[in-house]
Amino acid sequence: MTKQKVLGSMFEQFTRMMFSRIIAGLARTLHEEDFSVAQIAALHLVDQEGPMRVTALAASLGLSASAGSRLADGLVQRGLLAREEDPEDRRAKTLALTPLGRRFVDQASVERVRVIMETARSLPADVPAAILSAVRSFRGE
Repeated sequence: MTKQKVLGSMFEQFTRMMFSRIIAGLARTLHEEDFSVAQIAALHLVDQEGPMRVTALAASLGLSASAGSRLADGLVQRGLLAREEDPEDRRAKTLALTPLGRRFVDQASVERVRVIMETARSLPADVPAAILSAVRSFRGE
């Protein structure tokens, strides 16, 4: 699909609206919880990927190994991540969500779904079908 067809399409308008609402919620969380975007991204990456080494986390975030290590240290100190022995290399450590980290990510997911459902309910009745059609078009169905 060309840039011109995407911009202004119902699907693009919908995703833009969703992104605006989700990012506004993220901004509130950053302010209220004193997090950086990279810290929240790190928690969600560890949630999605499972335990991972600091170097892999840093690479996923476009950070140097030392910056990734400092970011991880801050999340470990806050009790959101834990360092564990890497089962494949006992000399290395991996990062995993703690129960507190799991609660944070789960609450963020509940809030994101709430925002999406609230937004979807506010749409005219014909829009969800048009969005589904656009998604199928993007997937080549």
